[in-house]
Amino acid sequence: MIGWIVAVAVALLLVTSAIRISANSIWLYEQLFERNDVPQRTGISMASLRDIAGQIQDYFRTDTEPLEVRAVINGVDTSLFGDDEAAHMADVKQLFVKTYLVQTFSALTAFVISLVTVYRFRRTGLIPVAAWLKRGALLVTGAIAIVGVASAFAFDQVFLLFHYVGFPQGNFTFSTRDDYLVRIFPNGFWSDITLVIGVLTVLGAVMAYAIGNVLARRAAR
Repeated sequence: MIGWIVAVAVALLLVTSAIRISANSIWLYEQLFERNDVPQRTGISMASLRDIAGQIQDYFRTDTEPLEVRAVINGVDTSLFGDDEAAHMADVKQLFVKTYLVQTFSALTAFVISLVTVYRFRRTGLIPVAAWLKRGALLVTGAIAIVGVASAFAFDQVFLLFHYVGFPQGNFTFSTRDDYLVRIFPNGFWSDITLVIGVLTVLGAVMAYAIGNVLARRAAR
């Protein structure tokens, strides 16, 4: 039972860490804005988009409400998001708060249980810790593979399902003509960033599995 608790904690830690890295990378946002032709579609320069991304990231890091993002569009200082968009972003902020709490709790759970195990059993304690790391790595890789296959064939449906689960209040429908939130962050942006999160998670899983192998070899000496 303890082994599965640690394995799940490792899996959750890898996913939430990948999400956190992706959500806080201005460089990544810029690449995805460019890739999805956001400057051309919105008339907002890349410099302004970079500033918008920074304002949103600052909003997620603070208790400031509601979200107020301004940008110069065609020479006019504009407030980008309406009340409905700001309300949705408040819900997104809460989802990030929960995600980061899961990250912290998962890290503490895996670390404390592993530390106690090694302290109690000394070198032989590395054997179960190694197994837990590798199990967690395989677990999250399998989950990413399933989500990846589903997204490859039906990303829009998977994305919609995520919104129904993550935002049961249902305030996530916007107009691609009138609402800047979905114009700046189109479906292609989310498809791409989902791929990035998946790749980062798998890379983390590879590292965790490799560390597990190192610990197992050390325990066997």
